[in-house]
Amino acid sequence: MQLKSLEIFVTVVNQGSFSNAAQVLHTVQSNITSHIKKLELELGCELLSRQSPIKVTSAGAQLLHYAEQILQLHQQAKAAFSNQQFCAQIPLSIGSMETTAAFRLPEIFHAVLQQIPDFKFNLHTQPTRYLIDAVQNHELDCAFVANSIAIPQLFNQLVWRETLVLVAAKHAQVRFDLDDLHQLRFIAFRQGCSYRRSIEVLLQRYNLPASLIVEMGSLDGIMGCVSLGMGVSILPEAYVRHTRYINDLQIIALDDEIAHSHTYLIAAQPETWNSNLKHFINFIQQRVSMTPYQPQPRLDVANS
Repeated sequence: MQLKSLEIFVTVVNQGSFSNAAQVLHTVQSNITSHIKKLELELGCELLSRQSPIKVTSAGAQLLHYAEQILQLHQQAKAAFSNQQFCAQIPLSIGSMETTAAFRLPEIFHAVLQQIPDFKFNLHTQPTRYLIDAVQNHELDCAFVANSIAIPQLFNQLVWRETLVLVAAKHAQVRFDLDDLHQLRFIAFRQGCSYRRSIEVLLQRYNLPASLIVEMGSLDGIMGCVSLGMGVSILPEAYVRHTRYINDLQIIALDDEIAHSHTYLIAAQPETWNSNLKHFINFIQQRVSMTPYQPQPRLDVANS
C-alpha cells in the first residue's frame, strides 16, 4: 500500500470526484483511477461507488480513517527529521559522570527547560569508560565524559575545562613523598572513572599499588568519608568548592599533567541524530561558556 495511493484516495473523497482530485494533484484522471483500482485490488473490496458525486462505501470509510492517520504521521515524521520540529514524546537518554551531574548539569537542564518546556530526558550516571561504550553501542543518545583528548569515531564537543585537585580532611597532614603516600587511603569510583585514573597515575609515579584505592559508588559518600579523614580523593576543584563539606576539607593543588581534565559532550556522528538530540547539542554549543583555562600555582607532586 503506497503513500501516494492513500493520498490520492483521501483527495478523491474530499473533492467528491476523480476529475477534481486530478486537478488538485496536478495529474491526469487515468492516474487517479489507476491508484484507486490498485488499492481496491490490494484490499479486496470496493472503496468508492462510481457515481456522481462519488459515494464512499463502508470499507472506504474504514480505510479513510486509517489513511488520514497514516498521512498525518508521515508528515510528522518528515517534520521531525527536518531539524525544525522538537518531538516532546521522545525523551533523550543522556549519560554523565556523577560529578558533572551533581554540579554542572542542573543549571544546564534548567536553562534548556526554560527554552524548551516540553524537553524530556533520562539521566544515567556512570564512569566515563562505560558512558563511551554506551554511546558507541547506541544505548545513550549522548554523554558528558572526562578525557584528555577527543574520542575517535564520535562527535566531540569540548564543554568544560576542569582543574583536578587532591582533596583531604582539613586536619589531615598530606605530603607528597613515598612514606606519606603509602599511608594514605585513596577513595574513588570503580574502574572506568577518569578521576580514579588520575589517582592511579599518581600512585604509579611512586610505584605504589592500586590496592591503596578504596572503591565507593556514591559521590556524596566519597566526600563524607574524605571530610572525616578516612582517606583522600582526586576530584574537580569546581565541584569540591561547592560541596556542602567544603568547610571540613583542604584542597591541594596537583601538577598540570594530572590537574588538567576536559569534559566533552559526546554522541554518535551527526547524521544519526534525531531532532531532539540536534536541539540539545545546538543548545549546549550556544549556551555553554568556555572559560579560558587560567594557570594557577601548582604543587609539583613529582618533585616535591
